[in-house]
Amino acid sequence: MEQNNLQPQTGKLRLHEDVELPIDGLPQLVQQYINEIVRVYHCPIEFPTVAVFSVIATAIGKRVKITDRKYTNPLMLWFVNVAISGSNKTQPVKEVLRPLREINRENYETYEREYELWKADKERDENNPPSFNQLLVGDCTEEARIKILQNSSHGVLGHYPEVKGFFDDMDRYNKGGFVDKLLRMFDGDDVFVNRKGEYKPIVISDVFMNILGDIQPGLLGATFGSSQFMENGLNQRFLFTMPNIVEFPDREIEAMDAGIVADWCSVVKQIYKMDLRDWGLISLSPECDTLYTEYFNLLQRKKEKVRNYNGDGYLLSVYSKLQIQAQRLAGIVHLMWLINSPQSYNYRQVSAEDMEYTIRCMNYFEQTAVTVYERIIGKSAEMQSNAQPRSQAQVIRDFSAAIPIVNVTRFAEGIGKDKGYISKVLSSDIGKK
Repeated sequence: MEQNNLQPQTGKLRLHEDVELPIDGLPQLVQQYINEIVRVYHCPIEFPTVAVFSVIATAIGKRVKITDRKYTNPLMLWFVNVAISGSNKTQPVKEVLRPLREINRENYETYEREYELWKADKERDENNPPSFNQLLVGDCTEEARIKILQNSSHGVLGHYPEVKGFFDDMDRYNKGGFVDKLLRMFDGDDVFVNRKGEYKPIVISDVFMNILGDIQPGLLGATFGSSQFMENGLNQRFLFTMPNIVEFPDREIEAMDAGIVADWCSVVKQIYKMDLRDWGLISLSPECDTLYTEYFNLLQRKKEKVRNYNGDGYLLSVYSKLQIQAQRLAGIVHLMWLINSPQSYNYRQVSAEDMEYTIRCMNYFEQTAVTVYERIIGKSAEMQSNAQPRSQAQVIRDFSAAIPIVNVTRFAEGIGKDKGYISKVLSSDIGKK
């Protein structure tokens, strides 16, 4: 596909200058739908693209996982769109989520019918009422979210147009270990719920929860900047988009093409209703494995560079999570081709083409992860990683500049150094002045 086809058709929105989030590795129907969203809503291409990833992954849900023979991962990804107010973050995403909302309504109607039948049954089991197979979840208590996850056949998509509220809830409910549960969810581990006054804990196996939200750049620090989120790896589990909004286009009288919308809704519902129970695992083809190994090792070299300079744990975690997220996204991209052949599709190995496209997407997400980190800490991560470690003598000189060392003997004894060495370091500092 020509590069200019990846740009918004209006030409009024500029994406990243260095790396763009591509769509040319997706089925033609999906590319057409994304471009239609961009044409009508005049939004950056990132917004509908990550929403498409989330919708397809949720339609597949926990029924299919990907393995590289060493690790097995759910097709679960968490996305946050970072853009200034007024950049039309919410409506394009809501449009992409349309088929999930329709499925959600259908599931609720089914639940209502089953509930009425259960209620009318005089011999009903009071401890086993029908449950609502909810597909979309927004702001709610931890208790409600756990119940939704318990009853879900596929998994859920948490959609948070203002993701800061979701993080505020995590802080509010963290006494119940909600953050720990969220970390476990991402890793595909069992989630344990211990309710007050109940001896028997609830164990939810195979938990699946995608997350899709948005945030303004000015709220990044207040949302993701807590020491807890910076250190426990939660931030690094998110993939960010950060389009560069340079102009707000005038209103135009436009509407989504009804045929394109219908096709999108149809394929999502088709994937959701497909019988994928016997699939279990998909794997990497040999050619795909070679590409992934190259990408994995490239990130290993980047981790070595960070370790050798300042050992920034945040960046080390970013690169480690990218290695996991690449596999998950490749699995989603691969299964997206179910759209083209839903009945006869039996090839359960991710192709080299799927992985090549995925790696280009991951290059974008790597850049945005670093940019988000720089926004949070208020300085350049590149400057940090390139900064040479300070020598012991420099640390002593810096300390003396901030707090003059009056008694050299006691200072030397306090840090376990020779008095002559300290005097020499300080005299060399005086000489420089």
